Amino acid sequence: MKHYLQYDREQLDRQYNTRASIPRFQDIFERWHESAYQYRLQHTVRVNLRYGQHRLQTLDYLPAEQPGAPLLVFVHGGYWRSFDKNDFTHIAEPYRLAGIGVALINYRLAPEVDMAGIVGDVRAAFAWLHGQADKLGFNAESMYVTGHSTGGHLASMLASTDWRESDVPEDAIKGLCSVSGIYDLEPIRRSYLNEALKLNEQQVAQLSPLHHLPRMQIPVLLTAGRDDSTEFQRQLAAYARRLQAEGFPIRPIGLANGHHLDMIDQLAQVGSAQSQALITLIMG
Repeated sequence: MKHYLQYDREQLDRQYNTRASIPRFQDIFERWHESAYQYRLQHTVRVNLRYGQHRLQTLDYLPAEQPGAPLLVFVHGGYWRSFDKNDFTHIAEPYRLAGIGVALINYRLAPEVDMAGIVGDVRAAFAWLHGQADKLGFNAESMYVTGHSTGGHLASMLASTDWRESDVPEDAIKGLCSVSGIYDLEPIRRSYLNEALKLNEQQVAQLSPLHHLPRMQIPVLLTAGRDDSTEFQRQLAAYARRLQAEGFPIRPIGLANGHHLDMIDQLAQVGSAQSQALITLIMG
């Protein structure tokens, strides 16, 4: 029996079970963690800067060599319930070499908090960074956001933020890059993932980037892996169509070679099409 689109429940679960289709995925996670650890040893990183009171309401900041540089804000994935900024420090390398500072955000995880709480954390972290720009030494008028997988969902929701009741200007986010992101939470609500997330229909409507586009007409860079599941590719196409229909300057770079987890390696690789496209987005 069809459960969502053409999928029964078991098929839908497989579409969003990114680990099941990738052999030795745990080895990849361990490699990321070690690469990030070694990167912190070798470069200047201000770790665990607090934007809130919870142990996970922290971020790391990697300054560019020159003060007043642009800042790239990275949001990690993990299906809103796992991973940590400490697994991804090494993604900063292509951007550091290009003269761009990088911040990596942590946030509270499900099931301790719901999706609204997670989105709220990412927004609070960005607002804190914007307010600390002078102290940290980056250009508050040149801030960009990116995320991978569910981090792409969170980065996209961050770009949709209504800042009018805050000290953050409406145009604080100058560009968005989402890599293998999720833009519609409805299939997530209908999948095994909702056992931890507890999404309801109202939350899907309120917290899906597909229904809440960036508030400003910023450039948007979208990509996914050629071996990402059909659902991840459908999500990308649906979001791109919505953005294009509203006149956003979309900069698709096509499907990159590799599976869902390979996209982090490409984001971290100096000279890859993905990192070069993002640097071009930031530096013009």
